[in-house]
Amino acid sequence: MIGSFSFILGLTLLSFMFFILALSAIGFGMGIFLLPIHLWLSAAGSLIFVFISGIFYKKENNWKWLFSIGSLSILLMYFFMLLSGMFYDISYDGQVYHQEAVIQLVNHWNPFQQYLTKEQSQSAVLLNHYAKGPWIYEAVLYTVTGQIEQSKAFNLLLITASFLLTFSALQNSQRCSVNQAIFFSLLLAFNPVSIYQSLSFYIDGQLASLLLCLLALSYQMIRQYDRFVLAGFIMSIGLLVNVKFTGIVYAVACIGLLGGWLWLLKKRESYWNLGKAAIIAFIAGICILGYNPYITNSLFYGHPFYPLYGAGSKSMDIMTSNSPKGFLQMSGIKKLYVANFSMATNQFDMEEPVVKPPFRVNAQELRPFIYGADIRIGGFGPWFSGMLVISGFILLFLFWSPKKDTFYGVGLVVSIMISAFINPESWWARYVPQIWFACICLALIAWSNQKKAIRYLGRILAGAAVINLALISYPYILGNYYCTQALRQELKEIAAYHNPINVCFGEFTSNYVRFAQNNISFVDAPADIADMNIEVMRYNYLTAPAKEQSLAAIFAKERMDEHE
Repeated sequence: MIGSFSFILGLTLLSFMFFILALSAIGFGMGIFLLPIHLWLSAAGSLIFVFISGIFYKKENNWKWLFSIGSLSILLMYFFMLLSGMFYDISYDGQVYHQEAVIQLVNHWNPFQQYLTKEQSQSAVLLNHYAKGPWIYEAVLYTVTGQIEQSKAFNLLLITASFLLTFSALQNSQRCSVNQAIFFSLLLAFNPVSIYQSLSFYIDGQLASLLLCLLALSYQMIRQYDRFVLAGFIMSIGLLVNVKFTGIVYAVACIGLLGGWLWLLKKRESYWNLGKAAIIAFIAGICILGYNPYITNSLFYGHPFYPLYGAGSKSMDIMTSNSPKGFLQMSGIKKLYVANFSMATNQFDMEEPVVKPPFRVNAQELRPFIYGADIRIGGFGPWFSGMLVISGFILLFLFWSPKKDTFYGVGLVVSIMISAFINPESWWARYVPQIWFACICLALIAWSNQKKAIRYLGRILAGAAVINLALISYPYILGNYYCTQALRQELKEIAAYHNPINVCFGEFTSNYVRFAQNNISFVDAPADIADMNIEVMRYNYLTAPAKEQSLAAIFAKERMDEHE
């Protein structure tokens, strides 16, 4: 009962997001922009989905089943909205183009029929050509609430869905107790990338959660194939390929590796079922939900992943400026090693990161997690290098005592790592969040092994994962809280002036919304005559300076001097 309840609840959360994308795509094709009705129809569709599931699984009291899952889904969504709304997104990309995309969609941009110009948005190239899944369902929620920060709720919603579906899969495996299933589902769902992007509009955490959903549903496809597992499988792929370009690559890799395993195991029926479901999912995800960017990019620019590919020498290079200087001359393997065995940092100007002994932690390397979102070096956490060492020992022990179940488990871990190595920039944690899954899967395999030494290593690895997540979560939540408080105070001080303020928003055009919501009267002005520069303001609340040093306080002093 627990497994089926968590399974349908997880699918209900996924279906809500999937229906929003589907209705939005149909609407865009018909020339209809995003409206609040998209959210209400999607919510109704999810409740119908729950009701039909009760009939299919022959629940005795289908109305009670509908009420319990439906009400819990609504409560979860409402709670996540409130929690997300308590924090400002302080990330660079989140403010520069993710929020900008959400705002443009709410302001009646139809990406299926209209390209934004540089005059309409400084990030027009990215908005026109990148995958739009998260922007669309965040924008639909924004049309209802009028609070853009609450739109981040989908990060937490997907973490919850991935936990529920993983728990259901582990329960169905019949190799875990309920407590073990809960524990390891939590470890898998709380991916470090998902944690330190949960309060921002970054999308890699959503990619991690959807990859975990896909892995859990793929296992269900093999073990317990039915139409609801099939529906969940298709929805997870449809959502995954519309998060970002690498979603397609990882989905293809996952299904290809899973298909290879089914072929080797001579499970021909499961193999063909998987193939048919994957074809339906990719057609729906790419050609319908992802018409823009995948079809439009292919038709007009010669490559589905334009502008990163397909423009020849004019392709957008996003890695050179985002990589530590010393990485430009390193091989892929060395970059992967250095990035995961070095002190956590987000500095660009270093020649080579500082490699440290596993499990050593100092206060300096916790600082990057205060702001989170895109930690380049040590992005899986301060203790992750130690986790990799323990994982290596577990693999050695498992190879010395091979068993059938162990063979399948190690095969899963190897497949996950292969999917990560496909990405040439696998050193950057947020680009390959699935590497975390490999370590946790090894801990799960070792925990249930018959040999005491392997079991002991599995428990150490799981314990290290818990401490590692704590080392990430504490500074991230605390840092975002204080940064939000500093920004809120700064906006309050700025709002105290009744005359229009000359503001240079620069790339941070999404801050129009913050100013408007705080009743700040402003005029968009060039940097040379602006009273306030958003880039400087952002620096102030990220560094949380003393009040008398804040930009708003300095601005207030200048105004007072003028009056004197």
